[in-house]
Amino acid sequence: MAAAPHLVDPQDDPAGGVCGELNAGLDRLDADLDALARAEGVTARHLGAVMHELTRLVNRTHALHDKGAAIADQIDVASRTGARSTGQWLARVTNSDPRAAHRQASRAAAAGLGVPSASREEPGLELVGPDDGRTGGDGSDGDGAGGDGARGQTVTPTGRAQLAGEISREHVEVIQHTMAALPSTVTEEARAGCEAELVALAVGHSPRDLRQLARRVLERVGTAEEQVDAHEHDQVAAQEERAWERSSFWVRDNGDGTMHGQFTVPTLAGQALKTILDAMSSPRRAGTGGRDVGQAGSTVPRELPAWLDTSLDPRTRQLARQQRQGQDLATLLTHLPTDHLHDKTAATVLVTTRLSDLQDVTGRVGSTADGEPLTAGQVRQIACQAGVVPVVLGSESQPLDLGRQARFFTAVQRAALALTYTTCAADGCDIPFGWTETHHLQPWTAGGRTDLANAVPLCGHHHRALDRGYEHTVRRAGRQVVIELARRRT
Repeated sequence: MAAAPHLVDPQDDPAGGVCGELNAGLDRLDADLDALARAEGVTARHLGAVMHELTRLVNRTHALHDKGAAIADQIDVASRTGARSTGQWLARVTNSDPRAAHRQASRAAAAGLGVPSASREEPGLELVGPDDGRTGGDGSDGDGAGGDGARGQTVTPTGRAQLAGEISREHVEVIQHTMAALPSTVTEEARAGCEAELVALAVGHSPRDLRQLARRVLERVGTAEEQVDAHEHDQVAAQEERAWERSSFWVRDNGDGTMHGQFTVPTLAGQALKTILDAMSSPRRAGTGGRDVGQAGSTVPRELPAWLDTSLDPRTRQLARQQRQGQDLATLLTHLPTDHLHDKTAATVLVTTRLSDLQDVTGRVGSTADGEPLTAGQVRQIACQAGVVPVVLGSESQPLDLGRQARFFTAVQRAALALTYTTCAADGCDIPFGWTETHHLQPWTAGGRTDLANAVPLCGHHHRALDRGYEHTVRRAGRQVVIELARRRT
């Protein structure tokens, strides 16, 4: 039996023990990095090599930290200290998040990091205490650093790669998760081959990329393609189920006219939201040279969005983009369809037909908003069971009699307006019609009527611009009205 090595100074001297020596080395490294920052002519290649070695040091340090956690698990430190688990003990002594500490304990134990490296074992060294590593359940803190649990175990290939600094903690978790998810029918030889392949992939890929490649790791050890496909499908299905179960949402009132919240949704739903907001806030792709292409093909000057202004610092640009997307999210939320929240079916169907066809059992074919043909009988049938807005056309296919005149435009009138417009009526704006507000060309207060001839769809941005006094002109482009904004009145 050998005495415990002096990893730390018995007198709590920060400079004592092996850890003290390493901390002194880190101090020298810190000073060298300061000198590097002041040096001239440092090449990207040289700095890249430095970062590579720093990353390796970080990985090794994390691995040794995990190794300490694994040793704590093997000597059953939880029962010696009255902790519920090794993870709880780790969280207490390292001031870390309990969830992260539990994950660290599990990761380290699975990698076998608590097992001494055979190449460094000394002859006759016994890593057990006076009671052979057995605590007897009395909670006393023994002197041992091992026990029966360490015998017969080995450090896994993943653990060895982590100790060498070749892969990170995140890589280790991906590998361990992948190995645990392998089908029970996979042989031990194939499992060993899978782990070797995963470690090799981890050296040259990020954890995210490794997670993608790992789904088909069986393919790399000669498994039939059908089995590989089935296993990948099972993994994706399980991931989708976990993602759905982890979905959450909360929001609170800040009391200052705003609300703050957080949500977790499956990736597909999150990507859909991000795509919508990106599309709403992105500069017009049709424009070039800082100009927008109008609905009639004309170009108008456009102010560059703040997040694309290279004269601003990155943080300012980021905040500008976040503000704009927050505003776009607010616009989106106030224009979401809610008709499906009642007893009717999930969507309002816009059906174009003729009054004579609705009165005739064998009437003419109608169509939905996207051009899908419908028989008149089908139109009458779905009108009884879904939220359907019938758009009755006159002899010149113009919408007629779509609602009583009132202060506000009705849903039926907006449905008719959708037959004429697909986007905001402001020149060059491609915000979809569904996210617009119906604006009176001649203001209601000035005698304007609430009818289709006086209605125009505007997105929230351009509607507010008119309300704030921007000068503008109105021109006709076929059946549409196009509003061209000039400048704000001073």
